[in-house]
Amino acid sequence: MTELEKQLLTALEQLHQDYSQRLDEWESAFAEWQKMSGLMQRENAALNERVTRLSQQVANLSRQLQRLSQ
Repeated sequence: MTELEKQLLTALEQLHQDYSQRLDEWESAFAEWQKMSGLMQRENAALNERVTRLSQQVANLSRQLQRLSQ
């Protein structure tokens, strides 16, 4: 193997290592994003439920106020 071939092989191996490392980092970041996305969806659903209940309470109070003001 010539010196140039050795250098090319070394460069190719380094590129492969760099690619593998970046792929691992990307997969890790994506998994974290999925976890956070799921958490946000659950939190949003809980907040949505609270808003619905509060809206119902406001509507009930509004009806009571109308009855009392008649």
